[in-house]
Amino acid sequence: MPEKIERAEKALERLLTWINAADSRVRLVLPLSTAMLGALAVLAPAQDKWTVCAGILTSISGILLFLSIVFTACASFPRTTGPLGSTIYFGGIVSRELEQYKMVIGEQSDDQYLDDLLCQCHRNAQVAERKFNWVQKAMMSLFLATLPWLLAIATMYAQG
Repeated sequence: MPEKIERAEKALERLLTWINAADSRVRLVLPLSTAMLGALAVLAPAQDKWTVCAGILTSISGILLFLSIVFTACASFPRTTGPLGSTIYFGGIVSRELEQYKMVIGEQSDDQYLDDLLCQCHRNAQVAERKFNWVQKAMMSLFLATLPWLLAIATMYAQG
């Protein structure tokens, strides 16, 4: 049994590392998308100076950058539901008074602890998968926005 528990604990550690890796990508995508949108806003010409080309390029890149920010927000939104009654998950821990938590931990068998670990691994895998899905969408939007953004900046700068 101790080997199974050790494997499950290592699996949980790896899953938490994956969640952290997704969060680290959010810290890159969000400021970059925001800065690129800001550059579009700063270089935007007066209303009567817009050209069709600049308008189209700015619209395409602006929409994609906005989507990147929305997807990043979805990725970073905390998912705090966990296995009910867990002695590992923070929500399950704080749902009990301290003395009750101590009692449950003291009475918990290795089988129960292993089951709790496996439930926690499964839940964290779901969280990691959702985070990476949103991060992937955010990064794709950012990458797709790059070329029209560069062309929009060059067009508006040339007009300016």
